[in-house]
Amino acid sequence: MIVQMASSNTLIQTLVPDNLRGRVMAVYGMMFMGMAPFGALLAGTIAHHLGAPITVTLGGAVCIVAAVGFGLRLPTFRREARQMIVALQMAGGDPAEETIGQGSVAAPRRT
Repeated sequence: MIVQMASSNTLIQTLVPDNLRGRVMAVYGMMFMGMAPFGALLAGTIAHHLGAPITVTLGGAVCIVAAVGFGLRLPTFRREARQMIVALQMAGGDPAEETIGQGSVAAPRRT
């Protein structure tokens, strides 16, 4: 959980332009921490009507379905994120190049 939070925070702060970083981090914080009470309310309502074991089972099933959906879209997300990172490095003046086939960022050229 800590690694995921640190990675998400780093990625967001790296990809967002400086003039929007505070606003984006505020929305990220609100969504990450501020939506938990709504999820707890929903889970409590479902548990009241269906029972706690069924609610936990449904929550687990939703998590599995979401993980499978994310896993299927992961190659697209990686490709788009890589393009954004390379574009930001080029805009910053670093001579970043993508290697053909692997799509990874190559080492800077010698001057």
